[in-house]
Amino acid sequence: MTVSQQIKTGLSAYGKAFHFIFKNKMGWTLIVPFVLSILIFAIAQSYINELSDYLKNLSTNWDFIQNSAFWGDVFKGLISFITEIVFLIAFAYFGGYIVLIIMSPFLSYLSEKTEQIISGKEYKFKFKQLITDTFRGIFMALRNLFIETLIIIPAFFLSFIPFVGLLATAFMFLISAYFYGFSFIDYINERQRLSVKESAKMVRNYKWIAIANGSIFALPLIIPLIGSQISIFVSIFSVVAATIAILEAKNSKLNG
Repeated sequence: MTVSQQIKTGLSAYGKAFHFIFKNKMGWTLIVPFVLSILIFAIAQSYINELSDYLKNLSTNWDFIQNSAFWGDVFKGLISFITEIVFLIAFAYFGGYIVLIIMSPFLSYLSEKTEQIISGKEYKFKFKQLITDTFRGIFMALRNLFIETLIIIPAFFLSFIPFVGLLATAFMFLISAYFYGFSFIDYINERQRLSVKESAKMVRNYKWIAIANGSIFALPLIIPLIGSQISIFVSIFSVVAATIAILEAKNSKLNG
């Protein structure tokens, strides 16, 4: 498949995934991310509040704060603001992988269910296999995060250079999209018993499908405050879309 064909296949699969989910009475799956999004935000906000309170209490020992109520209030307000900003930046970067790790068992199930309906191929449920698939999904998310970080760090510093920064920012987004798409596609590869190395090679062959698929998942993460919550819902459509796209690409290769 050409680059344009892969991109078209990866993007158009989202429309098909939306129709597929509701046509096959899988709309109930959206309840899972709804519950998880509330829990994740509540837990994360609790920890950030604890960190903020700790820093505020620590600062009360400083002389200039003890001697000035005004500067004390200003400093505490600044601490709250900075911790919230750090929280948002961290979730913008790590939020996608947090979603993939938490949702891994469910995403594995959705990918398998989608393939069963499309191809008619049956996979017998085995609890041991579910655990294996879950750990594989978590491992791939952590692996991809590590590799992505190594690539993005130099690009991040380049982003501060005028003009070059625009290209570096676009490059960082494409890299993130690729590795997100990789994670969604790997659920299919795991069922085919491909090793991590074999899976990476296969995804490279369909890298523009991976980028197209992952870009839709990555976009909400840019949105402040609610990005990670939205991405949890999008992950449902992303894994179904990835499964549809790869099955179409393989059928096209066989028929071509």
